[in-house]
Amino acid sequence: MPREKAPDKRRTPKAPEERIRARNESAILRAAVELFARKGFDGTRITEIAEASGLPKANVYYYFETKEAIYATLIERLLQGWDKALEHIRADREPREAITAYIAAKLDYSRRHATESRFFANEILRGGGFLSRVQRRHMREITHERVEVVEGWVREGKLRPVDPRHFFMMMWATTQFYADFAEVAAMTVGKAKLGIADFNEAQDAIVSTILQGCLPCPASSAVEVS
Repeated sequence: MPREKAPDKRRTPKAPEERIRARNESAILRAAVELFARKGFDGTRITEIAEASGLPKANVYYYFETKEAIYATLIERLLQGWDKALEHIRADREPREAITAYIAAKLDYSRRHATESRFFANEILRGGGFLSRVQRRHMREITHERVEVVEGWVREGKLRPVDPRHFFMMMWATTQFYADFAEVAAMTVGKAKLGIADFNEAQDAIVSTILQGCLPCPASSAVEVS
């Protein structure tokens, strides 16, 4: 009996139509987030998004039925990116390793998606009206899951007693500052614009400061002299 062939696990190349859709949707979202970050939802028109994306207005409506749909997609993508970073905070990892990886991931996201971060910050400053109930519930639940991880580390003596909620807000504030207030950060370090080296230095400083504040002091190794 002939042996069955193993299934081909290689990715099937995208059809031309799928590639065109992906390229056009990316152009629309890239143009939209820049406009929303500067002008807000009410101040941005579909016509402007079309012009900035280099596509006819009809094409924008073809991929996104409404301006609200574009806005909601941008919010959802950003939350997914932040969720990905939070995956580093796990009970099966040591706090030093997990916290370091999380801060690195958040800073990397801030560097690569600075406009998206500013867009979301502006949405929250305007009251977060476009955050759905499902998204709000998800944000509470995923934060609670990671809070429980930190509480477990504290119980095990792997971290000093810290309020895990404020602990996370501290990390969010420091890592997102480099995106939301990029001009201030660049001015502070004496640069016209932040580069990769500046983000690497920021990572070292944030990680060092936070770990020194939350990791337990090593046991004294002093030896009694008889």
